[in-house]
Amino acid sequence: MEKDKEDILLKDRSSRACISAGYRLYMSNFKRIFRASWLAAIVFAALVSVGGTMMIIRPEWVLIALPVTMLIDALFLSYGFSALKQHQQTGVIGWAAHWYSFDTHIFVRTLKAWLCMLVIYIVIGCIIGLAGIMLLDYLSLYTALGTIALIGLLAFVLTLPMTYTNMRYVLTDGTGYWSNLFGHYGKGMRRWGFIFLVVFMTSLIGCVCYVFTSFPAIILSLAGNEANMGVMYGDPYNMPSYIGWLSALVFLLIGFIQAYIMLSFLFPLYYMYGSIEAHEQEKNKFNKEAL
Repeated sequence: MEKDKEDILLKDRSSRACISAGYRLYMSNFKRIFRASWLAAIVFAALVSVGGTMMIIRPEWVLIALPVTMLIDALFLSYGFSALKQHQQTGVIGWAAHWYSFDTHIFVRTLKAWLCMLVIYIVIGCIIGLAGIMLLDYLSLYTALGTIALIGLLAFVLTLPMTYTNMRYVLTDGTGYWSNLFGHYGKGMRRWGFIFLVVFMTSLIGCVCYVFTSFPAIILSLAGNEANMGVMYGDPYNMPSYIGWLSALVFLLIGFIQAYIMLSFLFPLYYMYGSIEAHEQEKNKFNKEAL
């Protein structure tokens, strides 16, 4: 498989070009990506199946699965990052040597990025929560809620550049998460509008796909919630005896499909990262030549 010059990473692209190049790379190499990741996708889908079924039968159990969910998400996404790492180094995504292939190095970096982001979001959540408590004591309800909303918006503005730094961290060996974040956050902030457009459009495409594939799960969840509410008021549990198996199968199929929808998000972000890197290299070269 020859390198395609249109798919090279380090090229200053527009947001539209990043999205187009990302999905083109994903779709043109889907068979290769699928061969390497299908087993992890089944594990991911099984977790979705268990979680979805519990939402219908025992909603209170869902929180127990959150740590496992994070681990499985990192596992599956690592296959996407592994493919992108190969493309970054060689310009192509090759066939996996074995159907059970697994890149431990990329998985560890992916999991570390997830955990560090979790710490950041917990800190932000605590700040917003404490600010909310203080504001409600001194301001009217609507003024306090408006101020909290502004703080939340500010948090979104400040964390968006981490989309770039996280991608850079996972794909750049020899870098620590925090040193990469503090050392390259400014690059992301300078290209905030560019990052926002790529993330927004990619998320919009993903949301449409998620909603379209989630209709059976939505119907089952609504029916399950209605049955559970009826039980709370003393009514019988008006769901068929096979609802557990039916829900598990539906969520398994949906989870498997949505795993690959989720994986596709990485590819436009990959070219977003490459575009920022190329832009910075060109700027530094211009500045050196101007001296």
